[in-house]
Amino acid sequence: MVLDRTDAGVWELRELTDDEAAWHNRGATAKLVEYMNRLDPAFSRARERSPFQFILSLLRVRSLQDAGWDPYETTQHGIPLLLEAQNLLTKDHSAAARHLALWIYGHILEASEPYELLANLIDVSTGGRFRAQRFPPHRKGRPQSPGEKISVLDRMADEAGMPQVTIPLRDAWDRELRNAIFHADYAFSGSDVRLASPTRSVSQEELSNRFDSAVGYHHALAGLFEFHVRSFEQPCVIPADGFSPGPENARVVVREGYGVVGLKHAWTREQLAGGRIPWLVGRFRPGEAEQLHADPDLALLPGRQA
Repeated sequence: MVLDRTDAGVWELRELTDDEAAWHNRGATAKLVEYMNRLDPAFSRARERSPFQFILSLLRVRSLQDAGWDPYETTQHGIPLLLEAQNLLTKDHSAAARHLALWIYGHILEASEPYELLANLIDVSTGGRFRAQRFPPHRKGRPQSPGEKISVLDRMADEAGMPQVTIPLRDAWDRELRNAIFHADYAFSGSDVRLASPTRSVSQEELSNRFDSAVGYHHALAGLFEFHVRSFEQPCVIPADGFSPGPENARVVVREGYGVVGLKHAWTREQLAGGRIPWLVGRFRPGEAEQLHADPDLALLPGRQA
């Protein structure tokens, strides 16, 4: 699949494989293109307002962790694999395909990191800063529900003047369907899905629309995320807005063939010798942080080995 962004900032579908064309006929790809355009302002306006806070939002670093602790990375890799399995099962008219479609829908709507990402981008677009936690648990530890998070995002998007950003989530979200999926309170009856509590029958048309909306939303958000990460092809120096009381710059750390992976101080060796404090934030492989600290000018990291 090839999607291009025009000079006017509009996403257009250029090319589909045969398998993708079949998916497009089901409606999910059409929603993908629509949702890319609806979600795009959250990314583009945040980047324009503050590249530094925008990159922090993309990096999503909250603490010191080793590799293998990023749920959103797992979701990005996992959903396409599950969709591939679901498509194969659908060709065999297997009931397993229907169960898997429901679980994929639930996973997409439950995934926490996309809500955090969108909230940070919307806030940064209006002059705010990256925050490590936008949706903390309730007082007794219960996590906020997707519906609660969507309501907060609705309000933020409205105040930021881009209400279209949350339309994909509204198109996909169905609280009763979500609860039935994760409480195993659903049953198949012909082409319908019947929910046990509250009693309700969801038609195949309605279910397909919710599923396609969820899948389109997931791919649109993941696609925009990857587009902006990859758009940083070479290291550069940007203002470190909101990082310290005085004016300071930051060096964008880039991995070859991937895009931005971090930010670091932009002090020279002389400034560091004079007492300036070095700093570094990002997602790095073992040993890379030490290399970046040792060489103030280092900001281009090697790509993945074949």
